[in-house]
Amino acid sequence: MKNLVRSLIDERTKSIIKSFELYQVLYNKMHSSKLAVAGKRLDICANEIAIYLLQSGKGKYVLRDKICLEIGSGWLLTHSLVFYLLGAKKVYATDVSPLLQPENIFKAVCKSVDWSILDSLSTFEDREIIHLRLKKLLSFKNLSLEVLQDLGIEYIAPIDLSQKLPSKEKIDFIFSKSVLEHVPSDDVVPLLENLVSSLSEDGFMFHLIHLVDHKNSDEKPFDFFVYQQEAYSRELQSRWGNRIRRSQWKNIFANLKHLDFKFVFEWSCRDKELPEKIDSSIQYIDEEDLRISHIGVVGEFI
Repeated sequence: MKNLVRSLIDERTKSIIKSFELYQVLYNKMHSSKLAVAGKRLDICANEIAIYLLQSGKGKYVLRDKICLEIGSGWLLTHSLVFYLLGAKKVYATDVSPLLQPENIFKAVCKSVDWSILDSLSTFEDREIIHLRLKKLLSFKNLSLEVLQDLGIEYIAPIDLSQKLPSKEKIDFIFSKSVLEHVPSDDVVPLLENLVSSLSEDGFMFHLIHLVDHKNSDEKPFDFFVYQQEAYSRELQSRWGNRIRRSQWKNIFANLKHLDFKFVFEWSCRDKELPEKIDSSIQYIDEEDLRISHIGVVGEFI
């Protein structure tokens, strides 16, 4: 009887796992399809990268023949594709989870406005070269992993960059957008130290860090301040954000050896209420420190 019960439980557990895995597959396909015609469209990502490079003080040919690393490339590799358009020799697109949906990458390319891509990026590379590379992307109806590899874009997932790097070769440019806030707080310094150690002599990095509660960032961006430290697990840090404030990020970057850094922008969320009680584990210097919602960080190897 016990064996029968155990067998039934095992079968039910397998069924639940399979159902969850199927849900994840379907969600990833649907979500990536939506992103491909919205926030991860190639022209939108090109505009973002152009703004970030301008804010970093970079000029013409900044990525030509360079080796780039994207952290948290997600369901689509459109930021990595922008680096390709800017003449990168090699791009490592990495993620802690294998989320990529190659079948939707071409949609992100073909649904874009060509002239917007060219106008955005021509500050940093010759317009003709960008145009030729864009035409090459559009000539592929299926931007498979093999095609991406031929273009110099290598997808590596899963990988934990706090533990190892994708290659022994030095990296010229490291990029992340809304990623570092998902790294559990204990892993942040090892991750950044690893990244700095990988930079080439003239290498630099840009990180946009989104400092609000990702559970409901629009309506309740500060709700995660109420959780006690022991209740706020590594899993919750990865899902909702590690709760590190602007002042802490400043100290973290300041203590990294061989890196000269600056905050090129910071945005504050003033139209939402802070919780009545903020857990004592949250380290901050004042209310403004709590309300900072985004920071842009540029670091250069020294």
